[in-house]
Amino acid sequence: MAGKRALVVYDTKYGATEQIANWIAEGINDADIRHVDDVEGLDYDLVVVGTPIYNDMPSPRIVDFLDKYRDVLLNRKLALFTVSVPYDMTPERAKRYAGQKELKRLFDHTKGTVIASRAFLGKVDLKEMTELDRISLRIRYFLKGFRMKEVNFTNRDDAVDWGKKLYELLTKPPETMPPQQKEY
Repeated sequence: MAGKRALVVYDTKYGATEQIANWIAEGINDADIRHVDDVEGLDYDLVVVGTPIYNDMPSPRIVDFLDKYRDVLLNRKLALFTVSVPYDMTPERAKRYAGQKELKRLFDHTKGTVIASRAFLGKVDLKEMTELDRISLRIRYFLKGFRMKEVNFTNRDDAVDWGKKLYELLTKPPETMPPQQKEY
């Protein structure tokens, strides 16, 4: 195939998902990266799709993208990732975080083989948020019994390493490809 072999598609609200998408693309080694609104084609061997999780839901634009291109993605290697900060996240819980519920919501909008999936932790930066988002999140945290605070769990090494893993899966001959992996 001429050109790049991998495309990383993402949506982001305050930049954490975009940052993680860039780190993943770095690990894949020379992947294209596009915001979901800027995707012009899917002529790639691997398409990696990432979404932020807000109010326990993936980005509607990413869900629409997966639904719109479901049949095209059927013939591509596909990897999915989410970025979120659950209400009860602490540094100790971060070591065990798997994000299974959020990943399942993405799998519900795919057909074919998902070669890998991963839930990444993001950040809460109150200064970056709109007033409405700050108020909305404070209410949601309060109703869940938690106090909202600024945190940053983004991890460049984890994202780059996952990108390297995707690159290995992309470059292996088809006979050595593992069966569909559901890490959620």
